[in-house]
Amino acid sequence: MRKNNYMKYILIFSTSMFLLLVSFNCKSPTAPKGNNPPDTTSNNFTFQTFTFGASNAGSSYLLDVAIISDSNIWCVGAVYLDSADGAPDPIPYNVVHWDGKNWIPMKAPFYYQGKAFYSPVYSIYAFDANDIWLEAGIHWEGNQFQTEPLNISFPSHVNKIWGTSSSDLYIVGNNGLIAHRGSNGTWQKIESGTDMNIYDIWGSTNQQTGKEEILAVASYSDTSAQRKIFQINGNSAEEISSSGINWDLETIWFKPQSHYFVGGTGIYDKHLLSDNTWSRQYYNVTDNYINCIRGNDVNDIVAVGAYGEVLHFNGVRWNSFINETGLTNGQYVSVAIKGNEIVAVGYNGKAVIAVGKR
Repeated sequence: MRKNNYMKYILIFSTSMFLLLVSFNCKSPTAPKGNNPPDTTSNNFTFQTFTFGASNAGSSYLLDVAIISDSNIWCVGAVYLDSADGAPDPIPYNVVHWDGKNWIPMKAPFYYQGKAFYSPVYSIYAFDANDIWLEAGIHWEGNQFQTEPLNISFPSHVNKIWGTSSSDLYIVGNNGLIAHRGSNGTWQKIESGTDMNIYDIWGSTNQQTGKEEILAVASYSDTSAQRKIFQINGNSAEEISSSGINWDLETIWFKPQSHYFVGGTGIYDKHLLSDNTWSRQYYNVTDNYINCIRGNDVNDIVAVGAYGEVLHFNGVRWNSFINETGLTNGQYVSVAIKGNEIVAVGYNGKAVIAVGKR
């Protein structure tokens, strides 16, 4: 009798476990709601550094970079080399292009009253291999530089460029400069209401509204902790809150409705533009000044700055590569990331390019 009952209990238990396992296998495994960890990317980058400039020709530097592909990279600034006879060439090479095999110095002309001259280039933005903008009026059209006449004057160089196309292009610069190039090919100034230097601009499509969000950051140059953040709508700019930020700003990058980052003296973030306060709580990862932040996505972000600081955020934590990329007396001024490649540009006595691959 006990043996029969024992066997019955074993049969019932085995059947129950079988049904339980079947029920689990018939459903897709899901994590508990609200406890999903953020997606992460690899921090496993290896860097190689390149330098440019003749020691006796002048101080060379690079200020901005655009990656089209791993075999088509453009850097801008001023590289001084020796001429063919060995004497220093006083005219700077203001573009350095990677063709997949070599870095090639180039000279892009500015024009004044019909005459060409060569000056350092501060900014670049690329839509594709045949549609690249340098400063405000220099346009690469696939095989040569074209310079268009400008219908407005600029107080100084253009610090950064951003746009959705050549007929929807924004530039920012010193003394509160914001301007927009429309579909008719003319530039229109946008009043910022400040004489601060506007150092960076970034935009991206808000997937909920289908509209572009465009933000810019401004500060006084090395004179105070003041800062401003602007939201640009069409041909107007409105200052938005910088609450929680105690120091100056130099750069901005974001993905609408997901994560917003600003940098300068520290890196700050918030998740929604409507959030009241920017936070530095989780991003106090370096004592070095941050000049530029860019990203593939909110879990694949790079930031660069003083003394050769290069940081990568993988969605959970920041990782510093300064042991590989450190500069004795220089800094990385700008950076681009595309796919599995980071390119940072700056100076350290000579012009410097750091290329990181994973």
